[in-house]
Amino acid sequence: MTDCRLTPRNERVAHVSLRETVTDVPRVEGVLQSVQTPVADIRRAPNGGLERQMLFGDGFRVLEPDSGDGYCFGQAQDGGYVGYVLQANLGVYQVPTHIVCSMGAHIYPEPSLKTVPVLRLPFAGFLAVIGAENGYAKLATGGFVPLQQLAPIGRNFADFVQAAEGFLKVPYLWGGDSNTGLDCSALVHISLRAQGVAAPRDSDQQEQTLGDPLPQDADLQRGDLIFWKGHVGIMQGADRILHANAHAMAVTSEKLSDVCARAKAAGDGEITSRRRLPCAVV
Repeated sequence: MTDCRLTPRNERVAHVSLRETVTDVPRVEGVLQSVQTPVADIRRAPNGGLERQMLFGDGFRVLEPDSGDGYCFGQAQDGGYVGYVLQANLGVYQVPTHIVCSMGAHIYPEPSLKTVPVLRLPFAGFLAVIGAENGYAKLATGGFVPLQQLAPIGRNFADFVQAAEGFLKVPYLWGGDSNTGLDCSALVHISLRAQGVAAPRDSDQQEQTLGDPLPQDADLQRGDLIFWKGHVGIMQGADRILHANAHAMAVTSEKLSDVCARAKAAGDGEITSRRRLPCAVV
């Protein structure tokens, strides 16, 4: 069964990778573009509900440039989500070289902190750096970012749990993917991205593919993932879990036993699985 979240087609067009299974609409290669706003919503339809978000520098393959109301249809490179994005949020694709490693950064018009920033960047946004000047990275898209707020892709966070801990108290936002608002599976996804580990975007996909299953009686450790139906959290140690949750409408750190009791009382059921990632730092 195909997953509609990850299948690059709509009623009018499909990606060429589906040539063997899709015959009722034209198949196209599309054009890869880059997000040029701090975040870009992926909608389920033009002006429709929020599905997911992309960050500055993310790639998005446009399959249908004009889907109505200024939106285009396509597929995100990171996570593979398909949907509709405002065309005004996209520009010429730039191959990223660096990632934002602080909880936000600014693009300045000149390599000077006394100039007025032109854009605020999210944590884990991607940048194409073409040089350095006066302690600032020069961007292919224009502007400058302080070098101490960036890391080369592949040499950033060694511990994804540390990256996740930086989101404490960030507001909960269903479908959100940035340090201005995110949901439970986004916290896992973006924290692993900060460590250079590719991960699916949604909790059901993460439960199926990330790490190895743990027995119910196994001792838990830092970096283990705990899943309920429709929810996921990251263990900070043997008994504390970090998760973005609608109960607090924020990212919180709590005792695992308290979260389990609350989930059971709310009718959300028991833990469905526990998984250990090889990239975790104990």
